[in-house]
Amino acid sequence: MNKAVFRAVVGLLIGAVMLVGGCASMGKADEDAVVAAIQEIWKNYSKAATSGDAALWLSLWDENGIQLPPDMPARPKKVLNEAVPKGWAAIKMHTMNITAEEITVMGEYAYCRGVYTSDRTVGGQLLKIDGKFLTIFRRQADGSWKIYRDCFNSNVPPK
Repeated sequence: MNKAVFRAVVGLLIGAVMLVGGCASMGKADEDAVVAAIQEIWKNYSKAATSGDAALWLSLWDENGIQLPPDMPARPKKVLNEAVPKGWAAIKMHTMNITAEEITVMGEYAYCRGVYTSDRTVGGQLLKIDGKFLTIFRRQADGSWKIYRDCFNSNVPPK
């Protein structure tokens, strides 16, 4: 192999490595942006819950979102739109802490697994709850992310 061909091959290989490395870092930057967006959703979720702001909480949901709560049937967004404002009127949420232990991005979807704690007053009684969740997010047409499926349950046995 002559020097000119060798240099051309080496140049192409270096260029390919730089291109692949650049694409990988762009993918990582996009993934980091999604993770940050999901963390922001959890921040707003907690803020809405503790302030009783059902409109803010509902705005975090995809229009085709479905909540899968324990001990009851799945609730699509249209049911949440009616049930959440009424339900929150009977509950005072003092704290809501959400810890994302795993966030994985897969194209137009992402999922998050984690734990939560909450202190709330229900029927005059203070309840301390801790639990776990698995939530799927879906990218919206405008590039934002919203809750698409949300499954959770408490580690505290019912009384």
